[in-house]
Amino acid sequence: MRWFKKWFKRSEEEPQKETVEETQKESKKVANKYHVSQNKDEQSPNYKAWRVRKEGSDKTIQYFKTQKEAVDFAHTLAQRHHASVVIHKVDGSIRKQKY
Repeated sequence: MRWFKKWFKRSEEEPQKETVEETQKESKKVANKYHVSQNKDEQSPNYKAWRVRKEGSDKTIQYFKTQKEAVDFAHTLAQRHHASVVIHKVDGSIRKQKY
């Protein structure tokens, strides 16, 4: 009987695990965004090429010669991952958000 009391007491102290619904709600709170901007790094072989990046990442997913190609690619990624696209102008300011 002692082992049962110890086990029961230990299980009461453990935090409740999240349900699947709570986990899905939290994942929806963090909306992924893909940014389309021009590469300004003069040392890069892709200087002045248009790039697609995921928000919060330093890595470029892919480079493109034109902004339109980059926007089309980012839009495809955004649809696949239920995200949005932020398009930047050449100077870096935001041209269009929630695309």
